[in-house]
Amino acid sequence: METTITMKIKVLLIILTLSANICFAQNEHPTVVPDRPGHTFGADVTHYQKLGWDNGFAFEKAADGTRTFTLNSTILRYGLFQNMELRVGMDFLMYDNEAAMPTFGIAPLTVGTKIKFNEGSGIIPSVGFLAELKSPHVGSKDLLPSNLAPAMYAIFEHSIGERFSISYNAGLEWDGETATPTTFLAFALGYNFTESLGAFVETYNYLHPEEANQYMAEFGLTWLVSRRVQLDLEADLDFQNLGKYFSIGAGVAWMIN
Repeated sequence: METTITMKIKVLLIILTLSANICFAQNEHPTVVPDRPGHTFGADVTHYQKLGWDNGFAFEKAADGTRTFTLNSTILRYGLFQNMELRVGMDFLMYDNEAAMPTFGIAPLTVGTKIKFNEGSGIIPSVGFLAELKSPHVGSKDLLPSNLAPAMYAIFEHSIGERFSISYNAGLEWDGETATPTTFLAFALGYNFTESLGAFVETYNYLHPEEANQYMAEFGLTWLVSRRVQLDLEADLDFQNLGKYFSIGAGVAWMIN
């Protein structure tokens, strides 16, 4: 009798262990959730207890002749909860103009969080919120703001069938120098050619209270190499300085663990 009970207990433990392993294995194979390329933020956050690394390189030529090489643009994103991530970012730059020698610099350290409030369905969009702070203490002296420079964005995203997606943002950005923020507005249309190859076009605009507004556009391609790695290419133009301004870049989004 005791032997029979013991065998039943062992069988039950084996079944429970296998069930737990199956569930664990299913949760161990999520797909990378990139927050690049583009300036329009998506509502999704990186997976719970997963570390995402968005890394990019770019070259920009401004209308005044200034050239900026983004040697490395890094954002580390950690899934703190199922619907919330922590973010830390920093850019390493080399910039010059026609009358100066190249200068190396480190853009201000940025820390922040993104929260996803709901999963959209039909005409109801996915909704998220992103808040960030730029530090006045960590970075190259000539690139640092005088004070903390916050930014916040409302994020909306729709999936249209299996191919199309629409994202749009509205936000406020402070430069750390004045109390009046710049308004940020963005709209992006994405299209998936296949499960791994996609393209997007977006417009992103900065409405300055005391300076000329900026109206920008970006085009790009994405390639999901594996469930953990995505590569991308991107190019920007300035509607107010056509032929004088351009930017090109490439990057990778990697789910590390």
